[in-house]
Amino acid sequence: MNIAVTNLKPQIAVAMKKTAVSMEQIADVTTQGYAKLMEHLAEQGKQIAGAPYLAYMNGNEDFSKFDIELGIPVSEPVPVQGEFYMSQTYDGKAITTTYKGAYKEIEVAYVALMDYAKENALEMTGVYYDYYISNPADTPESELLTQVVFPIK
Repeated sequence: MNIAVTNLKPQIAVAMKKTAVSMEQIADVTTQGYAKLMEHLAEQGKQIAGAPYLAYMNGNEDFSKFDIELGIPVSEPVPVQGEFYMSQTYDGKAITTTYKGAYKEIEVAYVALMDYAKENALEMTGVYYDYYISNPADTPESELLTQVVFPIK
C-alpha cells in the first residue's frame, strides 16, 4: 500500500453532522446523508467540486461510535438551512493512501496508516477522512477508490 506524507489544501464544502453513529449505522447514515446533500445542491443549482468525504471525529475509546461530518466540496458558498452548514476540508500535513476495494474492507488502509504513523513517530490529530473518489452507483465494489487521510500534527 502506497503511503505518502503530504500538505493538503482546504476546500469549502456543504456539510452535515451526525453524532454517536455506530460502525453498523455508517452505510445507512452516509447513503441518506449524501442523498440529502446532493438534493440540497441541486435545489441551489450548484455542482460538486471534489470528492465527497466522511470525517470521523470524537470516536469513543473502542472506536464503536463516532461523530461524523459528511461533506461535499463546492466551488463557492452555498445557502444553507436546517441541518446543512458550510465547512472546510482539512488544511495541513497528513498521511494518505488510496484504498481500492469494498468499503467494508477498508480497515486494512486504516491499519497501514496507523502503523506508518507509529513507525515514523507521527502524531495524529484524532480525525480521519475518507474521500470517495469513485461512485458506488456506477463502479464495481472491487474497483471502488477511497482516499484515506490521517491529519498529523
